[in-house]
Amino acid sequence: MTRKILINAQDTDETRIAAVIENKLEQFHIETTAKQVTQGSIYKGVVTRVEPSLQAVFVDYGEPKNGFLQKNEIHKDYYQAVDSKNKGLFNLIKKGQELIVQVTKDPISSKGAMLTTFISLPGRLSVLMPGNSTKGVSRKIDEEEERKRLVGIIKNMKIPEGFGMIVRTAGRNSTKTLLTADLRYLMRAWKNIDKKAIKNTAPCLLYKEQTLAVRSLRDYFTTDVKEILIDSPEVFKEVKDFIGVIAPKQSKIVKQYKSEKPIFTKYQLEDQIASIYRKQSTLKSGGALVIEQTEALVSIDVNSGKSTKKKNIEETAFHTNLEACEEVARQLRLRDLGGLIVVDFIDMKERRHKAEITKTLKKHLKSDKAKTKVGGITKFGLLEMSRQRIRHSITFGSHEPCRYCNGRGQVPSVETQGLAFLRQLNLKTLKPDILQVTGFIPTSVATYLLNKKRGELTEIEQKRKVTITIEGDSKMTSGQSHIDIINQSH
Repeated sequence: MTRKILINAQDTDETRIAAVIENKLEQFHIETTAKQVTQGSIYKGVVTRVEPSLQAVFVDYGEPKNGFLQKNEIHKDYYQAVDSKNKGLFNLIKKGQELIVQVTKDPISSKGAMLTTFISLPGRLSVLMPGNSTKGVSRKIDEEEERKRLVGIIKNMKIPEGFGMIVRTAGRNSTKTLLTADLRYLMRAWKNIDKKAIKNTAPCLLYKEQTLAVRSLRDYFTTDVKEILIDSPEVFKEVKDFIGVIAPKQSKIVKQYKSEKPIFTKYQLEDQIASIYRKQSTLKSGGALVIEQTEALVSIDVNSGKSTKKKNIEETAFHTNLEACEEVARQLRLRDLGGLIVVDFIDMKERRHKAEITKTLKKHLKSDKAKTKVGGITKFGLLEMSRQRIRHSITFGSHEPCRYCNGRGQVPSVETQGLAFLRQLNLKTLKPDILQVTGFIPTSVATYLLNKKRGELTEIEQKRKVTITIEGDSKMTSGQSHIDIINQSH
């Protein structure tokens, strides 16, 4: 299978990266200048508030909203000298204290960023952890022999005291020479951060996470990638330099795309990308997945649709669910969905079929960089799983709540809006001494009231002795209305 990475960065306001296997979209990332990602960046911050009730402190790290730092994310080196009998948060951390913090989760709506003082600097093959003594191997590398080999290499490496190191999944089959080169690169980066921290006063930025193009290659570039195509000359140079540092022998696979035809159009990706934002994802057999994201969880419903080729209901359900497993894993990666996920598979009676579905889903999730946990299928046909939130979901920065429906996905019907407005009129005209009432509503609602509810309007006029005028406003959106009242005293 030919694996390619395509980078579309011609527009400076937006960068899109796609990993493609045989022209099928396998991974997709997007970043816009409107929503800058700070996750992974390192700052020198100052404690502005200590909240013992939350077991956390708030840190000014130079952004508009203060960051949130939980007690268990504070390195013991930052603790003040305390009385052995009293180890409350007020005594451990003081207001005005300076800390080096790293963003673990970007701010969302009214919430500030989540911070940690346990710094981790990711390289191509490994992660360096200053102030930590852990030395190990990623859990994703599950071959026992390979794990032992890598642990042996790390133990024999000259890692400075007070630093920990973890071999990343991309470090599988790496040699001591490659891991040592990665360590040297990360140590240089840390020394620069340390120098900046001493020289500058808080709050200030010490280390900015790399651009999306470099970050994605650092996290997802593997030896099976046969080609990296980039349509921007600036990003091409940046990526070429980066690959030259981390994998010099493979720098020849980085190529600049120069055709007039847009890069994603040439590889038939635009339709595939557009499908990520839809609620429904179709399966080859005729079935479909319906994906809904809520505050609490992500629900995925598997529908059989036109899938009726098997000899009985049980076989049809099993084969549709089997096909859905691969697509569920793919959609979770493409949409960057995290947290609690509930998959509603088509009901199956046989226990062996349920076990096979769980096993197949786990198999397809193995290629996912995010940590996942999968439970069994319950008697209701539901499968619960969780997925680590590595970054924001795909709609962050590229989509915003609809101003017509406020993100609900539905708007009230014209009839519902008309009747709601009539109730408002009834309520507003209850007060005495009202001479005239003018109602401003969307044009479609005004047409409905004047054609279908003229009798009710006339009844209110006669009963309350007021004059009612209805005006349609084409600029008003669904659900909006306004009532002007003129009293007799005027």
